[in-house]
Amino acid sequence: MKSQIKRIAVTSCFAVMSLIASAQIRPNDNLPLPPVEGPGMGPLHHGPQDIGPQRGLALRELTTLSGKVLAYQTNDRYAYNTFTLQNGRQVVTVRFPEQLGKQLMSAAGKGQSVTVTGFKDNGPDGEGVFQMASLVVGSTRIADTPPAIPVVPAVAQSGTYTGSISDFRRNPDGVIRGISLGNKLQIDLPPPAIEQLQSLLKTGDRIKVNGFKDTPPSGVVLAAGAPTVVHPETIEVNGKTYLLR
Repeated sequence: MKSQIKRIAVTSCFAVMSLIASAQIRPNDNLPLPPVEGPGMGPLHHGPQDIGPQRGLALRELTTLSGKVLAYQTNDRYAYNTFTLQNGRQVVTVRFPEQLGKQLMSAAGKGQSVTVTGFKDNGPDGEGVFQMASLVVGSTRIADTPPAIPVVPAVAQSGTYTGSISDFRRNPDGVIRGISLGNKLQIDLPPPAIEQLQSLLKTGDRIKVNGFKDTPPSGVVLAAGAPTVVHPETIEVNGKTYLLR
């Protein structure tokens, strides 16, 4: 009888201790509630990421300029993308998308009177330009629209190009941007590659590259005598071949 009473007391003691322990290590009552979702709704999110692609969009106030086309100019890729406009006593630089070059130069040649609608912007060199949104010449209106996507995408094929360095192509700050070869080839180099290779390259060196020729999209007009631009995958200098990425 005494041993049975003893066993009951010990069991009761363990039960009380378990209750105390469970009370001390309760789950956190302050855990966040699961997201509230309704029919056809995903989880609700809050914060700047909700804005998505709309972030950074800005309204551009359009203005109109009229005058005569003075001349067309090319960019550093030899593609025509600006022209100068005689607007009263002012000469304004008007920038347009490269793919409109053929259309614009055919319809609005030098001396043609045009009306340009657009907005003020800064060019790559920081100088102010007038970004064209549309242009009217006679009864023709040319608008800045995205280029059409080709039905069958062009497949670029890699080729091998060799030549001797005749010059180094530099940006307005004097930084090397590419290599000019004597056979009217220009090797376009990414900045990290230039930093590593410029100490190895000198005028007269013969190099070999494997890469892709730059093919301008439809409508782009290149300057007369523009070199063939090659985007290299590998370059061989002084018997050593380097991978470019």
